[in-house]
This record gives sequence, structure tokens and C-alpha cells, in this order.
Amino acid sequence: MSWTRRRLQALVTWAILVAWLVLYAIALANADPLPTVDVAVFYLVVPPLLWVIAVRLVLREVWLVLRPRWSRAGSGISALDAPGRFLAIAAAVLPKHRREWGTAMIAELAEVQGRSARWRFALSSVRATLLLRPAGGWPVLAVVAGTAVAATTAAGPVVGRAVPGLRLFAMIFTAVVGAMVVAVIARSRRQRLPAPAATVLVTGGVAASIAAIVVFLRHEPTAVRYLPPTAAGYLAVVLAGCLWIALASPRALGPNRLAPHLGAAAALVFAAWFLIVIRTDGIEPPLPVVLVLGPLLALTPIAVLVVPAFLAGRIGRSLRSGLQEVAWTLAGVMPLTYAIWLPEGLRRHAIDGRSLDGEVIAPVGANLTEALVFCLGILPVVAVTLGVIGAAFGAHSARTTENGVPSPT
Repeated sequence: MSWTRRRLQALVTWAILVAWLVLYAIALANADPLPTVDVAVFYLVVPPLLWVIAVRLVLREVWLVLRPRWSRAGSGISALDAPGRFLAIAAAVLPKHRREWGTAMIAELAEVQGRSARWRFALSSVRATLLLRPAGGWPVLAVVAGTAVAATTAAGPVVGRAVPGLRLFAMIFTAVVGAMVVAVIARSRRQRLPAPAATVLVTGGVAASIAAIVVFLRHEPTAVRYLPPTAAGYLAVVLAGCLWIALASPRALGPNRLAPHLGAAAALVFAAWFLIVIRTDGIEPPLPVVLVLGPLLALTPIAVLVVPAFLAGRIGRSLRSGLQEVAWTLAGVMPLTYAIWLPEGLRRHAIDGRSLDGEVIAPVGANLTEALVFCLGILPVVAVTLGVIGAAFGAHSARTTENGVPSPT
């Protein structure tokens, strides 16, 4: 391990610890009532420990991947002047089918003499990249953009009349999805679903989440006060982001074809576990059943979030493949658990007037807040942390097996 990486890892570690201590102190100062000692110690130690492990593992994998590339490309990069580097960066972000054009511009720049002339050529080339004809053509792009604007404008009033309180959600969700469609048409000649089965699962989860909140507010119209504008906007952006991963998976996630299926399977198993835990709450099964199901239910969520990411990283032989699986797990598990929480919250409140966790008596609308905080707040943080750890260990294991010796640390 080089001294530079050691310093970076130490800096990130201390940054995480200090930030968590500050946030934790603020949370304790505003807690009412204060948590018990064991709970306080658990949340003081476990979350930052997992975050530190995850970040240090990611830094190690990224360093091991990029260091050889930097070494190979070092001489070429250092040979470029400022206009050349500027044009090279612009060409690197072009869609795949246009990169040959960017390479040609870089080659032509080599023939331009004079610093001012080189800057003029680089700037004009970058400006030309912004004006390149979209893959679908300008007329098609204009029609799609116009349709997206019209749909966004119409979605608010239409949904607002049917379900008061969802006007802002409908507008933001439609706007984000419309922007996604415009971006896809502008950058790609032909769009293929990255993984049809996984795409169906995630799309179904998003549709189920929207249906669940519509049913909830139709059943309890006064609960809309528990969905303020900021929460509605956040919910819309997250659900639209899940659709983005499912329907137009970004290139940065990677090309591994197994990762989406592993992520979808993990999300489905986690959702099933989530429903079983909710439905078995308060039930006292026989002791043999408790001895079997207790450890199984306790370990299932950890295994579901770690093992698929490990397999994706190991089979794909890269951290990137493991992170791709984590992204698909998030895209599936967030809408699925949200779609489960709301109807189960209604059912539980009808039984004894308690919230879904069964600890306190609360208005039924509190389920909107609790579902948002857990399914779209706490759960993603936990899933990403455990998934990153699994993905990093999988990539490390694959590299160790391939080389026949332990990887450098």
C-alpha cells in the first residue's frame, strides 16, 4: 500500500468518524425519550464502523484498478497541453457512437500550431459537440420534449383532482421521467432493456408504490399533511430514479448482465422477508419454530444485501460489477418495501391504532412519514454500506484467485 493511499484512507476515516459523532450528538440532544444504553452504544459504534470498512475497501479497489492505467497513460497525458486536455475530456463524455468523431478532433488539434489557435480550435470543437444532431433527430427530440412538458403541466391538475395532495408528486415524477426519456433519445440510436426480467420487477415495484400511496390517500384523505412538499418531491425523484435504472440503465453502472438479475432477486427476497416479519409480529409460534426461524429471519437481510453483491463482484471480477448489483438491488427494494409498508400500515392501524412497528399509538397518516424514512432513507444507506462491502470482497476474492496469490494491500 502506498503512502498516498494510506493518507487518503486515514483522512476519509477521520472525516466519517467526526461527521458521525457530530450528527449523533445532535440526534441525542433532540431525542425524546433518550435511547437505552445498549441501543445508544450500538448506533454509536456499528454504523461508522461499517462505513469506514466500506470506504476503505472501495479506495483499495479503485486504487488497484486505476494505478496501472495512470502509469500507462501518464506519458500521453503529460504530453497534452491545456487545449488538448480540455478537448480530450469533452470527447471522453461523448456517447459511444460519437467517440470516433471526438478522436478525429483530437487528431486534428495536433496539426494546429500556436496556443491561441489551438484554444480556438478546442473551444469550437467542444461547441460543435453540444450542437451535434441528436441520435433520434432534432424533430423527434423536439416532439418528445414538448410532450414531456405538456404531460408535466397536465399531470398536476389531473392527479390533484383525483387524489388531493399528490399534485406536486405527479408533476415532479412526470418531469423527471420526461427528462429521462429526452436524454435517452438524445444520446442513443436504439434503446434496449438492460435486463427484461429485472426491469419488469423494478417497474412493477414503482407502479405498486404509486398505487399504494393513491389507495392510502383515498382511504385516509386527512393523512396528506404527513406528506409535505419536500417529502413528495423526494418520493417522486427516488421512484423516477428507480425507473431510470430499470429502463435506461446508465453506462456508468457497467455492462455485466448477471448483476441486474442478482439485484432483482435480492430485492424480491428482501421484500418477502419484510412482509413475513411484519405479518409474524406479535405471533408466538412454538419453541422449535422460534429456534429455526429466529436466526433465519435475523440473518436473511444481511445475507441478501451482502451475498449477491459479493457474487457479482467475484463473477464480474471487478468492484464495478458488484456496485452494479447494488444499484439494481436499491432500485427494486425501495419501491417494493414502500408498496408493502403502506397497506400493512393501514391494516395494523385498523387492528390496534398503532404504527407499523407496533411500539406507539400514532395517527394512521404517520405511516407515510415512517415509510419514507425507512424505505427511502435508512434502508438505502444500510443496503449500500453492506452491498459495497460485499462487492469489494468479491472483487478482491476474484483477483486473488486469478493471480494465485493474495492481492497487494
